[in-house]
Amino acid sequence: MLSSRASLTTANADKVLYKLCKHYALKVPVDFDTERAHVQFPIGTCDIQREGDTLDMVCAADAADKLAKIEFIMDEHLGLMAKQPELKLDWQK
Repeated sequence: MLSSRASLTTANADKVLYKLCKHYALKVPVDFDTERAHVQFPIGTCDIQREGDTLDMVCAADAADKLAKIEFIMDEHLGLMAKQPELKLDWQK
């Protein structure tokens, strides 16, 4: 299994996490509360942990192209939810 990590510090990280999870839950299984989330995409997973105004994410997939797709999905949706449309996280393998 391949994995990557990234962090995002943003005002109202609790609200960003909530909105992100509610949005994803319309299409994929999501288990979440105010501090953490587990998103089960068809191609892999993303676990999110919130501490204060920081969201720490760990994404996993069984192939590099699937992992890259999850990272892209996270960048796009976090950008929308955090109202930073040009957001691109620094994913560390």
